[in-house]
Parts: sequence; C-alpha cells; structure tokens
Amino acid sequence: MKKILILILAFVLFPVLSQAAGIQVSPSKIDFILEVNKSASKELIVANPTADVQIFEVYPDEFSEIIKANPASFTLEAGGRKTVTVTAHPAITENVSQILKTNLSVVGKPLIETRLQANTGVKIPLSIAIEHVAIETESSNKISPELFYAILIVVALGFGSITHLITRRRNKKRNQQLKLEN
Repeated sequence: MKKILILILAFVLFPVLSQAAGIQVSPSKIDFILEVNKSASKELIVANPTADVQIFEVYPDEFSEIIKANPASFTLEAGGRKTVTVTAHPAITENVSQILKTNLSVVGKPLIETRLQANTGVKIPLSIAIEHVAIETESSNKISPELFYAILIVVALGFGSITHLITRRRNKKRNQQLKLEN
C-alpha cells in the first residue's frame, strides 16, 4: 500500500514525463504565449525504452498549419533519445486575443513487423495563447520620439529666449532709473 501511495504521489507531484509502454516523452505539456505573426519553439524529448528499434511520428491533432514538429518522423534504436523541436507560428486570423488548445501526438511502432503489431502513443496537451498587439501605422496620431524631442528643444529655446529678453529689458529700465536718480 505504501509503494502505491508513493507512486501516485510521484505521478501527481512530478508531471514532467509522459510515458506509455514503448515510448517516453518529456515534458508532459507544452504552452506557448505569442503575438500574431511571431513564432516560438520548444523542445520535446522522445525516448525509446523498449528493446526494439521503433519508428516515431510527431504531429498536432489540430492546427497543423500553425504547429510544426521537426523532425516529424524518425527512427530510434533501443534505449535511444531524440530531441524534437515544436514550433508554433500563428497567422493573422481575427483581431482578438485567443487561446488554441490541442494535443501533440507522439506515436511509435516497431520497425520489424510481427504478427501482433502493438503501436504505442502519447498525447501531449499543447496550448497557444495568441496576444494581438495594436499595429501602429504612419497615419496614426502618435508622434515619433525624434519629432517629440525636436519640438521639446524648440519650445525650450523659445522659452529661454523670451525669458532672456524680459530680463534684459528689466535690467535696462533699472539702469536707466539709477542713472536718473544719480
């Protein structure tokens, strides 16, 4: 009973490895947070724990135009491991943020066909959070930083010139009054 409890806790507390008979995949889920037309990649490690050479295929259950696995098909020797790069590249669809959810299927089958063909597979939950960012155009009302600083310099110089002229006139009037008093 104690061993069963430890096994259950191990699977609940450490969900970093998905496993089926004849296939091991890590991590157990993949999450992307992307902007539209920006891509990102994550790595998936596929292992062959069997004593047989196996052919593996990796593919998304949905959104195959957005999600790609490289390599999508490969062969692993007994005990071998392979790193697969999973890339997500959302195209422009709607002008709203959205979350896409599907599974990444990893399927393995023995290279040598036998009378009893036992294919194995694992489904890795995959989510893509797409964040839409407002795109600025040249016709937008925003001022570029260069133009803003140029305007700021012109205003500062104008203010400084006006202040200098006012101060100069006051000093001139005072000097004239002092001369008249003397």
